[in-house]
Amino acid sequence: MQSLILSYKHIRQAIGALGIALPLLIYLHTGIVGQCWTLQDSISHYFYTTGTVFFEGILWILGLVLIYYPAYDTERKGDVILTTLSGICAWGVAMIPTNNMGVGNCAIFTYPTSDLRNGIHYFCAASMLAIFSYMSMFLFTRTDKSKYNATNPIKWKSVRNGIYYACGIATAVSIITILVISRFDNGSNIPFKYVFWFEVTSIVPFGIAWLIKGGFIFTDENEASTLEHVKRFVTGKRDATTD
Repeated sequence: MQSLILSYKHIRQAIGALGIALPLLIYLHTGIVGQCWTLQDSISHYFYTTGTVFFEGILWILGLVLIYYPAYDTERKGDVILTTLSGICAWGVAMIPTNNMGVGNCAIFTYPTSDLRNGIHYFCAASMLAIFSYMSMFLFTRTDKSKYNATNPIKWKSVRNGIYYACGIATAVSIITILVISRFDNGSNIPFKYVFWFEVTSIVPFGIAWLIKGGFIFTDENEASTLEHVKRFVTGKRDATTD
């Protein structure tokens, strides 16, 4: 049972790490390998650059993990459906690219413009992020109070819930902001890459929430966090209760 719990945690941390790493990896790969450091209009536009190896790779891995994400027997069927849908949407973002409107000659190939394909792509992206926001605020924050007592106070669960709410709200606000600004954007009024940056502020909080959910930090009193395990490994200290 303990090994099963650890597997859950490792999967959650992998999901979180992939989400956080995505924007940085596609940017660095496009700059280093593609010799183009010009920031693209959105994360999705890196599909047409050398950074597509990470764009496609991470989205396919995320989709696979989320679709086949192992659920506890006590989890609600609706929760499993949401996780699966988010994975399908991740695959949709990877398989159905946006129109190529990249800048700085970073694109290494292109597809014909298609309003239908573009619309499906952004529908999948928005749906995926909206589900991430909902999961963070309403699934991760559920509390089994029977687990907590005098020797295992609820304080760290409260801290985690605060982070989950903050991450969920950040993701939701970022999505809404993109929709609102794009409504008034005629292609020249807004000087910064707002879609890219608000996509970053939507997917990075998602990654943080999954890392916390996976026990990376802020674990309960009777659980060692991944950060604590790393610290013990580096310092050479071992705890028999956690080995």
